[in-house]
Amino acid sequence: MLDLRTLDPARQTADRRVALALGYGALACLTFAAVGTGSGGWALATSIVIALGGLPWIFAFGGRWRLLDDALAGVPFWLRGDRTGVWATAPVAGALLALWLSALLGLPTALAVLASLVGASAYTALLAWNEQRYERLILLDLTVLETRFERITDLRAERAARIVAASEFRAAAG
Repeated sequence: MLDLRTLDPARQTADRRVALALGYGALACLTFAAVGTGSGGWALATSIVIALGGLPWIFAFGGRWRLLDDALAGVPFWLRGDRTGVWATAPVAGALLALWLSALLGLPTALAVLASLVGASAYTALLAWNEQRYERLILLDLTVLETRFERITDLRAERAARIVAASEFRAAAG
């Protein structure tokens, strides 16, 4: 059973991939059926826009299992996981979704161009907000701090075990 609400990044990545694969499979079946019944260009264009609109989410969910390692390595929020793919595809996907909606509503060209610019920035902002919310939900920053403090105390314990009193050192040498 899919557990899409889990906080385990590895499990969530795997489950979300399955859900996205099912969604894309259903989209392909519906597109094939719509084109087969003669719906033509609008059905094909709509399915392409929806498929491209989901592409940034694939990158966002796909790299979540690496977030802790990247955060421990000091990688900034914007570059953790597969987020470079998110930031590369989100503006294009948002603009395409806005243009598709503008064509559906029959907006004039100037408003369609403005809508595409707003859509590109709004879709990217939505993805950024979602990823920041996810990091807060799994307490990533606190986990990183806790891990770093554990490493500090481990290093102090190792260093304390290596310190030998001078009197013991002379007795062992002599």
